[in-house]
Amino acid sequence: MAVSSVGGVASSAVNKDEFLKLFVAQLKNQSPLDPLKGHEFIAQLAQFSSVEQLTNLNTSFEDEFKFQQLLGGGDLIGKKATYVDTTFGDTSEGVIQGSKITDGTTSVIIQNREIPISNITGIFENN
Repeated sequence: MAVSSVGGVASSAVNKDEFLKLFVAQLKNQSPLDPLKGHEFIAQLAQFSSVEQLTNLNTSFEDEFKFQQLLGGGDLIGKKATYVDTTFGDTSEGVIQGSKITDGTTSVIIQNREIPISNITGIFENN
């Protein structure tokens, strides 16, 4: 379990993988004389689903926040961007042709390719 400090207050955060491991361990180690009740099982599955949805929502918000920071009040189209190219495993650059949001993931279009906003490392004036 990860422990972090937020504003000087320690908080514990369990990610969805840790939650699932704990849940499976609980199922494996439950007493055969007192098994998990159906409504308890459903409640824990609902908690797992909520954790997963919140994690996905948080990722989407992080991408949108980064997009807004990069935007900086101006238009990105026509600006040069550097980005991590996951196809070739190196840093590339190109001119931003547009932007797109698909399934909650924000991307920019560079050289007719969708580059996730999380891969953008810099944006510059195209001189």
